[in-house]
Amino acid sequence: MKMQQKIKEQLLNVSISLCKELEKAVLLFYYQDVGLDCNDIKNIGGDIKKIIVLRESEDVNLEELKDAGNVISVPSIKITRVNKVKLALMVALSSGLLKMDEMVVCLLGGMDGQVDSLFCIDMGTENEFLFSGKDIKLGPDIKGEVFEKILSVALDLASTGREGRATGTIFMLGDVEKVMGYSRQMIFNPFKGYAEDERNILMNDLSDTLKEYSLLDGAIVIDGEGVIVSAGAYLAPPVSVGDLPKGLGSRHMAAASMTASTNAMAIVVSASTGDVSVFKKGKMITRIERPS
Repeated sequence: MKMQQKIKEQLLNVSISLCKELEKAVLLFYYQDVGLDCNDIKNIGGDIKKIIVLRESEDVNLEELKDAGNVISVPSIKITRVNKVKLALMVALSSGLLKMDEMVVCLLGGMDGQVDSLFCIDMGTENEFLFSGKDIKLGPDIKGEVFEKILSVALDLASTGREGRATGTIFMLGDVEKVMGYSRQMIFNPFKGYAEDERNILMNDLSDTLKEYSLLDGAIVIDGEGVIVSAGAYLAPPVSVGDLPKGLGSRHMAAASMTASTNAMAIVVSASTGDVSVFKKGKMITRIERPS
């Protein structure tokens, strides 16, 4: 136990030193991983440009954390540490807390709150975590919290499935006029006729509703404000993308092609692998793999 504590202290000290010395450096960590309380986080602020704290549980006091640093809520799901970093970067970038010209120092640990991993990532040049990082910017009409919410639903769906079985789906976000113009309904639209505030994912908890309709063939279309426009939409974009990584199927092809034809983003859950892929401008930005 003493050795674990020593490792934790050493990694924390190294992280703080790096953030103080490196230009445009950001310290990013999961609150549950590092075993620090809010006062600890406040105390390490000092000359560090920016601290981003990610919380995985609603049980963590949000107001206290906000006093200690920038806070982002992420899904509480079992994924590998590399995938944790991917998720953290995606959410931080989409929320505007992280920029592509910054250096990120990531601290990670186990469930016991013992820090044992440190990642240093140059967002401007690193391609291992974000395959096409320069395309990460959300569309002009997509709110960061909408992207975060749908990504959370997709990851939860990939992790647990629906009704005891794996399921795959496409979430199309933003530029709904063009997306719907290149789509047709495979079934009657189940969201037609409802007031916008009733269909808004930011105003109502519609996670279970989205998961239920993920069982349908076709895509779920959501506008940038969080209003669900359609479910069971067949995507027929005018542009076809053919240079996707091997192993991706027709669902990924349709999502990528639609993002190449519009300013929308797509989040795809694979029924066969449980991976979650994000597409923008016809390219896969990143893929978060389901743990084996």
